[in-house]
Amino acid sequence: MTMKIHFLLTERLDGYVFNPHRPEGLSFTDAATGVKIEIRADGEEGDFGFGHRNLKLRANISCDATERQVGFVESLLNERIIRPNETPITLPYFIDQREVIASDGEIAIGYSPTSDFLPTELQELCVFIGRELEENAVRFVQLLRWLVKAGGPVNVRDRGVPCFSLYWKTTQEVYHSVPWPKQGPITIIDFGSGGLTWSDEDQQTLSRLWDTRNGQEPLAHQLLREAKGIVEHNSRSALLICYSALEVGIKQHISKCAPDAAWLAKYAPSPPLLKILKGYLPEIHRDKPDFENWAAIKLKLNLVNKFAEDRNKLAHSGESIAGSLNDYIRITEDLLFAFDVFEGHAWAKNRVSREFGKLLGWNSGAD
Repeated sequence: MTMKIHFLLTERLDGYVFNPHRPEGLSFTDAATGVKIEIRADGEEGDFGFGHRNLKLRANISCDATERQVGFVESLLNERIIRPNETPITLPYFIDQREVIASDGEIAIGYSPTSDFLPTELQELCVFIGRELEENAVRFVQLLRWLVKAGGPVNVRDRGVPCFSLYWKTTQEVYHSVPWPKQGPITIIDFGSGGLTWSDEDQQTLSRLWDTRNGQEPLAHQLLREAKGIVEHNSRSALLICYSALEVGIKQHISKCAPDAAWLAKYAPSPPLLKILKGYLPEIHRDKPDFENWAAIKLKLNLVNKFAEDRNKLAHSGESIAGSLNDYIRITEDLLFAFDVFEGHAWAKNRVSREFGKLLGWNSGAD
């Protein structure tokens, strides 16, 4: 007989602000797997009443389980009993000569069994489901922040805690913590602008991104996020990382749009970025309507040359930069979102700066 075990994974979503017009939070369900992902406000509103901080990221799924597996979980949660004939650990079980689990499986008050006491197939199920929920939750946040151009740290996972928290239940009203391994919490995987939004258009677009095979937030956007995150306390590293973001973005863009040049883009020493932007991109995008006004940003592209000069001065001799780091971050962000547009993501037109979008004829609404 097939029954259900319901799993819930939670994590604090620090460093993000959520749309103040949706105090109920947001939810998204992957129709293919049944994984439901939510972001909820878990505390007070942010500064000046704009948006909610103290956000909680949640992912849950109901998975098939055997009657025996469900029975073991119910005995553990409802009666605090480890079934002696199903656990791989010999009972009674002692810690420092104190009996913490009796021979009949009764758990002593104050003791929380580790996952070692679960039947092997339940241990494997918990690890598998935990990985699936974490991977989906992280991917969702990465896609959403890319889609809506939301500020926030590059790492979705809170480095201050050892892992996401995983819970389960069967017929209970509330979730209970899944037992951790003896060596510590279950280790599953390692992993600015406005706040997170969730308009009807956002939901439709993210659903399309989600359904795209291998759809992920591009590495270049993640690198730029890292650079923006350290501007205040390490501007030199921020400049170097920002330049790497632009370089990676250009190489990956060429690989996607000109597959025949993918090997050269990946392995060959990079020619000056300005030459690629002014000379090579018009060759591979000449027939795309969204690219027809590319010549209008020629003066803006000259900033990339200054960026390269400052990057080389800093990297090779430690000299102070002559240009503005804020300008370099802005042109990098505009170009990365422009690459997204040329790769078929029309929504990215509204993520470039207003001036950049106006020059390209995109009528951008971004700042």
